[in-house]
Formats: sequence, C-alpha cells, structure tokens
Amino acid sequence: MLRILGYLRRMTIFRKLFTEHPESAGETYGEHFKVAMGFSRQLIGAGLAAAVHAVLPGLHKTTASDRIHGLHHCLETGDRATISRLRAVPCPEAAAAGEAIAS
Repeated sequence: MLRILGYLRRMTIFRKLFTEHPESAGETYGEHFKVAMGFSRQLIGAGLAAAVHAVLPGLHKTTASDRIHGLHHCLETGDRATISRLRAVPCPEAAAAGEAIAS
C-alpha cells in the first residue's frame, strides 16, 4: 500500500511539472510547448544573426533587436500564438510600431 501511495505521489509531482505552469498561462501543455518552442526558435535566430553581425557588421544590422522587440511586443499584447509562426518579426503590430519609432 505504501508503495502505491509513493508511486501516486511521484506521479502527481511529475504531472505538475508538465501542467502547472501552462495552466497558469491559460494554455494546455501542447499549446505552451508550441509557444515556448517558437520563442526559443526566434531567440536562437536572433542570436545567430547577432553572431553574424559581430563578424560582418554590415549584415543583420537590426535583425536581433527587431526579433527581441517583436517578441516583447507579442508577449505584452498577449499575442502568444503569433510567436510560434515562422516570420522575421513575429508580430505585425511590432513591425508597425518599429516603423513609427524609426520615422
């Protein structure tokens, strides 16, 4: 009986690792996984662009900062689904806001 209770307790803790945070964000595990992986992909892309820019300053002059600003805008506006899409700036509103700032 104690083995069964111990097993159930471990499973509850294990399950919480996968569900507690996504539920706090109002998402299922799958939805949260998709957004988090999209965010990760965007940040990796920004990091690679920054590395290329470090070696060749004439390339990717604003790519990394554009992506970071776009991700921030999407998180602030709650447009989390857009983050997982494959695009240079993940949020159309961020691109428009960036153009307005640059003008």
